[in-house]
Amino acid sequence: MYLRKNKVRCGDSRRTYLSIAHNVWWSSEGNKKAQSRPIVIASFGVEDKVDIELARDVVVAVENSAPRYPFRRGEGKAATMRIAQEVRKIEPFLKVLVSRKLGLAQHLPPHPERGAILEALIKAKLENPEPHHAREDEILASIRNRLGA
Repeated sequence: MYLRKNKVRCGDSRRTYLSIAHNVWWSSEGNKKAQSRPIVIASFGVEDKVDIELARDVVVAVENSAPRYPFRRGEGKAATMRIAQEVRKIEPFLKVLVSRKLGLAQHLPPHPERGAILEALIKAKLENPEPHHAREDEILASIRNRLGA
């Protein structure tokens, strides 16, 4: 998994969106040649609102915390889509984690403790995802409660 930057033209301006992606080899219908194609696991939103360094750490934590599915050669796309389905349940939580508004990076200890804390937060959230309609302030409150702040 990696932090993917997707540049999009919006009229005369350009915006960059960040997401967690994973490349898999697959071919489309009727095409015998396989290509490496990205599958977006979760979206962080517009780059201006994201702490990029923390987002990179969250990508690693998500990769370490994501469910593992056994697959054989040629089944990488299906396994990655199952992982994406699970991770997208906590996408609002991930967006808040990496938001500049929260400023979580300044409250977390340096590596490797930071990675361990992020992994614990993400594993707990994957085990018990909140409903999709959770508001940002509710998510912030739950993060603060877990960190004991």
